[in-house]
Amino acid sequence: MLRDTRRSAAYFDELLPEFDEGIEETQQALDAGDFVLPDEQVDAAHQLYELAILRAVAHYSRGAGRAELAPLVAEILPLRQQLSAVAERLPAGQQVYRQPFEVFGGQGEACGSANINRYIYALWWLGLLIATDADKAHIQQVLASIGNAGRDALLDRIATRLGHPPETPAEELLYPALYRPLLAAFDAEPTTQQTLLGVFLDQWYDQCQEADWYDNHLCDGEFVYTDYYVGYWSVEALLVTQLLGIDDRDFRDHAHYPGDLSQQP
Repeated sequence: MLRDTRRSAAYFDELLPEFDEGIEETQQALDAGDFVLPDEQVDAAHQLYELAILRAVAHYSRGAGRAELAPLVAEILPLRQQLSAVAERLPAGQQVYRQPFEVFGGQGEACGSANINRYIYALWWLGLLIATDADKAHIQQVLASIGNAGRDALLDRIATRLGHPPETPAEELLYPALYRPLLAAFDAEPTTQQTLLGVFLDQWYDQCQEADWYDNHLCDGEFVYTDYYVGYWSVEALLVTQLLGIDDRDFRDHAHYPGDLSQQP
């Protein structure tokens, strides 16, 4: 069942093998030493990590269910761990190069991509893990790989719900214009939580203009992997809904809510 009809089933049927090929070929090139410079190696490792997340979202758009997504989501962690390992090999004088890839907020672009993208992808990753029933040990490793504890109030509240509270939780949001309703849901009454999620979903896409994938449904040609259209799904809304046990029946059919990943009746 095609879930996102902004593009045809044929488009996704052609796209999904390209993601597989892109991941395989980039990994082979990285392993073979084809990326000579240390910063090029970091770029390639970062691309692999993001490709794996985007591939999972594209599979959901094409119609994959939780069981089909689970092995794809499980493959994200080793690629994120690889990024850290490759970044560790940067010469001492170039270690600063890794910060835009790994540190949320207050950082410049990485590979031409705004910093908020790394934050969004981290939330998507966590949302996909919850949706596919990843075990606690795996999630603990994911949170360690994501890092940034104590930097963002929403991420810290999510980590706390997952059983890993930061020593000093952040009180402020790194991206308040977009994520204030989601943070507010953690302290709201049930009916207010539903309202906040609805507000968030209604404004979500318009507030994501810095995202790599914004307006990708209008792309006539794909030149880099972030040009491909994978679907406009607020997986972070699903993440918060599932963690807080919010009744999502009122917004399960929202155009940007991945309701088929909901584990509520």
